[in-house]
Amino acid sequence: MAPLKVFAFDYATAGGPLPRRLPQSLRRQSDMLLQALQADLRAVPGIELTTIAPVQDASGARPAFSERFQAGMEAADAVWPLAIESEGLLERLSREILGANRILLGSAPGAVQVASSKLKVARALADGGVPVAATYSPHAVLPDERGAWVVKPDGGAGCFNIRLFSDRAAALAWIRVAAAEGYVLQPFIAGKLGSLSLLCCDGVARVLSCNLERVAMRNNRFHFLGSTVGGLEDRDGALGRLAQKVAAAIPSLWGYVGVDFALTSDGPVVLDVNPRLTAAYVGLHVAIGHNPAGMVIELLKGPAAMPGPLQARRAVSVDLGNGAD
Repeated sequence: MAPLKVFAFDYATAGGPLPRRLPQSLRRQSDMLLQALQADLRAVPGIELTTIAPVQDASGARPAFSERFQAGMEAADAVWPLAIESEGLLERLSREILGANRILLGSAPGAVQVASSKLKVARALADGGVPVAATYSPHAVLPDERGAWVVKPDGGAGCFNIRLFSDRAAALAWIRVAAAEGYVLQPFIAGKLGSLSLLCCDGVARVLSCNLERVAMRNNRFHFLGSTVGGLEDRDGALGRLAQKVAAAIPSLWGYVGVDFALTSDGPVVLDVNPRLTAAYVGLHVAIGHNPAGMVIELLKGPAAMPGPLQARRAVSVDLGNGAD
């Protein structure tokens, strides 16, 4: 049987044009994810891997990303893009891959579009009966809730530029003074921060690991430090049920998906859905004792290829440093 030619690359490290400078924490994460994904794909029988080498030209001169991207697609059967969903980057790449009649090893563009907006994903999840953080635009009628509020970019990725304010008035004042466009507000949800590493297909999800997230607060801003993969247990099955609800609410999620949540006294509340590899992927293979990239490739056979229940064999720490941007 001929090998499956897989083209896997990271958009930012390959020199893809960005509307603004990528925070250093996200660049570190991109490098780690690409290395982990490539190692996993090379270990899958019947896979022939190609990629775009990271750009490391100190002069600032960069080979044309578009040319290398097109060449990589033309030589491949399937494409696994690594990119943030901000600014529509991941959605655009996904549409181009499908437009070239290549297999997309990721969620459908429609799912990426929904997940790339905090407002859209909150609405989709709420409509699907998923407990999710209430999310408002600055121009909406806000509930008169006491306590802290969070301000974040509607199309942001990770913890970048997420701020905490003592109350609703302070949050709105910052948006006005900063003349910040494209921000949303959420009442602060107290609880242990966690994430799910999921395998999704046709509205069904399998939990690969439940992870503990490490986040620091400096100058009223959140900074992501890393994950402890397999650091949380799902003793009562609440996280598994949450995963199924998320997958049913956005049924075109496919392959690896990350879900961020706050574990409150009333149960888990979703904060974000990431239709892409998340930091936890770096330690996932070791934590569960199975190759997650191989599981994604198996899903090409259809929902019947979804693996049985998994349980992390050990906790694995993924450290991104001090979280400074």
